[in-house]
Amino acid sequence: MKRIALLLPLCLLLGATAEAQTPLALTNIGQRLENEDARMTGRGGWGMAVDDSTHPGFQNLASLYSVRKVALSFSAYGEQATSEDAHGTRTTSRVFTPDFRVALPVFKGRLAVTAGFVADRSSQYDTSVDSTWNVWSDTISGKVQFLRDGSVFRVPLGVAFSPRDGISLAAALNLQNGTLRESLYNLLQDPSSMTGVPFYQTNLLVQEDTYSGTSATFSALLKPTHMVRFGLSYTPAYDLDVDRKMEMGGVAQRATTSFRYSLPAEYRTGLSFALPGRWRLGADYQYRDFRDFTGEDSWAEAMEAEHTLSFGVERVRAHARHGGWNNLPVRFGFRARTWAYQVGGSPVEERTFSAGTGFPFRGDLGQLDMALSYSLVGNLDDNGMESRILRLTLSVTGLERWW
Repeated sequence: MKRIALLLPLCLLLGATAEAQTPLALTNIGQRLENEDARMTGRGGWGMAVDDSTHPGFQNLASLYSVRKVALSFSAYGEQATSEDAHGTRTTSRVFTPDFRVALPVFKGRLAVTAGFVADRSSQYDTSVDSTWNVWSDTISGKVQFLRDGSVFRVPLGVAFSPRDGISLAAALNLQNGTLRESLYNLLQDPSSMTGVPFYQTNLLVQEDTYSGTSATFSALLKPTHMVRFGLSYTPAYDLDVDRKMEMGGVAQRATTSFRYSLPAEYRTGLSFALPGRWRLGADYQYRDFRDFTGEDSWAEAMEAEHTLSFGVERVRAHARHGGWNNLPVRFGFRARTWAYQVGGSPVEERTFSAGTGFPFRGDLGQLDMALSYSLVGNLDDNGMESRILRLTLSVTGLERWW
């Protein structure tokens, strides 16, 4: 009987772990577009059609051909998220440094190379739920605790080249890596002895996935007139190799396996217009059909086509001195996104409103940019959960003439 009492929680543990392996884990594999630099965030995320030699954007690497000095870019953000579901409301806070980029001119205004470190997604959370189990004549009470942490990142190595005025091209090799760790505990607390020692042994399952692979991105920036910019990029479908290690406690066991995820192609495009004065208007669109994803059959029914529409308006900074705020850039934007998977049987919709500005460094050797955004993610009625996210993003771009 005692052996059965030990094995049954283990079966429950395995069942709960299988249930926990939802497409939520996929958010740590795909490029979730969460980490645009601050200037792009402030204008709603559009940036595929930006061509700025002084303060380069890295969403479209084809724009980097024009850099005339070495450019270093670093981004970070802090956020507070309030999430609600049927069990109540939870508020979480975190600080994240997802992005570091460098661009180096080879032939100024014609050819540049770039490298960087970009965290596509990172997660860390701890969830605990009171639970009971019926084993023969015993009722066991305790907690089920689920922990997830880890990140998936890429190292883009690229080159941008302008063969003639009005056209620039770029190609990048992205080294994809990362580790995701998930732990599930059955904490069996009662019944216990008079000294407080539980009669039944707590058991756990720890799963660690290590990802590795490569992808490529090809992009272009076209300038048909001095007022219009058009950008586009294409990332072909690629594979990620996964090494999975599983360890069980309570009933000791260890297993390792290897398999492969196949991720779908991604398409991005953008358009910007120069308006009278210092104003410009822009929009981006991104599409990636995760219904073509393979590697976890249990996720198939929940997969969706991911698409994002971003647009906004920006007043660029003044190069001639004006009074007060007239010198600074001003940015306003809106982003609408459908996530790559369903929750609660319905697609997850995200809406983000943002505003931003920036402060140039002396001698025009860089800029500090900041953005404040507010996101509405999911719907309590449709998805069974929803989140409200307030985020402050900072980005620093430094320029230096090294040669």
